[in-house]
Amino acid sequence: MKYRLRAEFVSLSAFADALAEKGYFYEMSIFCHWQKGRRIPTKRTILITLVSVFIERGAMLTLQEANEFLESAGHGYLTVREQAMFSFSTSQILF
Repeated sequence: MKYRLRAEFVSLSAFADALAEKGYFYEMSIFCHWQKGRRIPTKRTILITLVSVFIERGAMLTLQEANEFLESAGHGYLTVREQAMFSFSTSQILF
């Protein structure tokens, strides 16, 4: 999960703690399954929460990244209402 790494979570435990702060509690084994592409989250609410965590940690900066993340989980794109919940960078990041 590239956004987890960009967010500088040093361990899956730290990632779990960030989700716990948002009210989501999971067994540690589920994160290993997520990383391997098995049993990815299916509820949109958890995916939107993950987007929120990644934005807060500076790991996700653009609307395009958020949409790519959701699309990779089979959840299309952020709705206009969901987009209004977040502040995205409007400038392109050049590497």
